[in-house]
Amino acid sequence: MVRRYTSMCGVFLTAALPVLLGPARSGAADTPLRLPEVVISASRLSSEVASPTRDMVVIWAQEIAERAPASITELLGSLPGVDIRTRGPWGVQSDLEVDGSTFSQVLILIDGVRANDPQTGHHTLNLALDPADLERVEVIYGAGSAVHGPDAFGGVINLVPKATVTPRVDVAARWGATLDDEDTADASGVASDAALRWGWQGDWGSAWLSGSKRRSDGYRRGTDFDENRVFGHARLPLAGGQLSVETGIQDKVFGARDFYAPFPSREWTTAQSAAATWRRGSLTVRGFGRRHRDRFVLIAADPAVYDNRHRSLLAGAEGAVRTAVGGGDLAIGGELVHEGIDSNNLGERSRLRGSLFGEFGRSLGDHWRLLTGLRADHHENFGWEASPSVSASRTLGPGRIFASAARSYRAPSFTESFYTDPNNVGDPDLGAERAWQFETGGSLPVAGGRLEGAVFLRRESDLIDYIRATDTPPWQAQNLGEMETVGLRLRASRRWRRASAEAGFTLVDKEQTLGAGLESKYVFTHPTKQLTARLRHDLLLGATADWQIIGRSRLAPLEDYRVLDLNLSLPVTYGSVLLRARNLTDESYEAVRGVPMPGRWFGLETRIDL
Repeated sequence: MVRRYTSMCGVFLTAALPVLLGPARSGAADTPLRLPEVVISASRLSSEVASPTRDMVVIWAQEIAERAPASITELLGSLPGVDIRTRGPWGVQSDLEVDGSTFSQVLILIDGVRANDPQTGHHTLNLALDPADLERVEVIYGAGSAVHGPDAFGGVINLVPKATVTPRVDVAARWGATLDDEDTADASGVASDAALRWGWQGDWGSAWLSGSKRRSDGYRRGTDFDENRVFGHARLPLAGGQLSVETGIQDKVFGARDFYAPFPSREWTTAQSAAATWRRGSLTVRGFGRRHRDRFVLIAADPAVYDNRHRSLLAGAEGAVRTAVGGGDLAIGGELVHEGIDSNNLGERSRLRGSLFGEFGRSLGDHWRLLTGLRADHHENFGWEASPSVSASRTLGPGRIFASAARSYRAPSFTESFYTDPNNVGDPDLGAERAWQFETGGSLPVAGGRLEGAVFLRRESDLIDYIRATDTPPWQAQNLGEMETVGLRLRASRRWRRASAEAGFTLVDKEQTLGAGLESKYVFTHPTKQLTARLRHDLLLGATADWQIIGRSRLAPLEDYRVLDLNLSLPVTYGSVLLRARNLTDESYEAVRGVPMPGRWFGLETRIDL
């Protein structure tokens, strides 16, 4: 495994070494790479210092609008290296994985604020945001615990809301093939959604409010859903600085047939979040909270058979200050986080975590960037965890190369430690999982476009998974032994006058396998190969077509699949009309074992700018 990783590293380093060690060329090609002065979540420092040293993808509002995703999960699932394990239509329940991680090993941030649920990673994507609310999406690949603490194994995804919005109304209807009780094409299913966004701006600051509703009868029996969201954002001057306030609520009920067990289940969830961030010069102070309610009944027609009710709470505060030291930028600060749960299955439990962190970055001449970080977390149940990181990059005209090493860790969720039912057994003695990730890569212009890539090696210990004898309940939570994951990411993009194209490919291989007769629920179910490709081009009358194909290969028993989607957009006087076509080839596939996904379906959406 290490030999393969070393060989892939050699490809990058051999190509870059003559330029890296040779004299810098004069002229325009020697101009240092300059990035917008924003704080990217890969670091607490400015992006000019931090972002060139890590592999990341940043999708801005204009591209989000061009992609026209129906949900946050659809948007994230179209990005390179990101795997969405969805159990229902339109992402009604989905798990998020990056670079072969499990769904609990990716950290979700909303404008830099932790959004992961302490009960279970199954709730992490219960978010009040819609894609049209976003200014940008940042995907930072690799270990992120040195900056953000636990959970950032496979990567960090930061959803940054817009500062202001254009008032508009969205109305949509969808229809397509449904599945009967034998999961074969039968009739036609219908879904609808509507959204309203309104904003205000003046000398006092700015604010906006977004609300949406989605519902469907489902694509097969027991997959109906009804979902409501409200999200608000405000920026106000306060005490010589700026106060940003964000709050939101998502409430949904959905049929969960076969989602977690082969029964006609039903689930109700409510996720509430709020955060306030005050910035003045180099000082940032933040308070945040997330409350989640969940009710799950195993048999919808007879709730008394098995009825789980949970209430979880995440609350915290942090402060950080940036200053110039030794020719570079230094950020230091601390964080305090409380996690709690009250459940008829897991009991009433709480835990406290405190941390101190620091980062230092500087430019070495016009071409080199160096970034180091160290975070120390004290967990009430697991003691101290240190998360160091170091990364460096060199600009090569319009390109760059980089290398990084970082440590990450994750404490078990409340579910992994304490949840028990006839099919799943938690373990209160689980230890924290840990990893070191080593990565190198680069980017360069090629043939009028851009090529980016990276290879990584993740050395993991005590990974948490559910294991059982094949097809023999129950699943039992346990810490696995030492493991190595090696991977490759490639991205290519190009724009023409009336068209653009992009593609991403990810290859992930885990060295270890389970013994004969054993079955893994999460760790060994990642995509071994993943392809995302997108082509956007103009049509007549100002219309545009946006094609997208997503292909994933997984280990048995899940089969490979390829899904082709199309968006047709036509501008009109009052806004635009959008025709969506999903799964055009009517592919039969499963993202989660035992949960067939919808076949071909279509949607018609009207956007009215007010």
